[in-house]
Amino acid sequence: MMSDKKITLPDFIIADLYTNNLVIGNDLHITEAASVLPEIQSAPIVSVAENFISEPILKKPATKNDNKQVEKTIPVVPDFVDQKPKWFLGNNGKNITILIKEKDVAFITEPHLEFLSNILNACKLNLGDIALVNHINHPYLYSDLKSSLQPNYLILFDVSTKEIQLPFTIPNYQVQRYDQLQILLAPSLSKMDDGSQEAKIEKSKLWVSLKTMFQL
Repeated sequence: MMSDKKITLPDFIIADLYTNNLVIGNDLHITEAASVLPEIQSAPIVSVAENFISEPILKKPATKNDNKQVEKTIPVVPDFVDQKPKWFLGNNGKNITILIKEKDVAFITEPHLEFLSNILNACKLNLGDIALVNHINHPYLYSDLKSSLQPNYLILFDVSTKEIQLPFTIPNYQVQRYDQLQILLAPSLSKMDDGSQEAKIEKSKLWVSLKTMFQL
């Protein structure tokens, strides 16, 4: 059963439906005033809306005030946009800086990333809490790391204090306080992730130090 409710179509749909068609009903009587119909039919019909425009619409010439208004609406684009690629992995959410040495990769190999993620999970941390720097690709000094990342904790895997120009040396797994942060040195991730008995011992030592550092 058809509804009596009228359906209203938007203008752009109506224009598309009748752009190229003009139908004259059989009950339409052509009068003398309609003798110009052939001329109308020969002209291209652009849209239904244009057939009902009695006078051409002229564009208003732009004035000085209009130009001022346009200038106000143009968004201001900064002259300089920093497009320097990110040089560390993670979001540094808890200001924990970790330095490693990994060849032929931007940051870290997939197996070592999984191993490091497990270590972080044991410390109730994740990648969002840290800034992981591959010291081979980005050999920044301590002063650079301090100013850029503002670490509260600095963990160096196979990176010596001398390489980042710290004024002291410490043995592996000793948590050292310096310049309002805690520093920990450890062997490379490779020495802890090869499945050997030696690797298990190194992981145990690391875990004891991390519990001290993060008060776990």
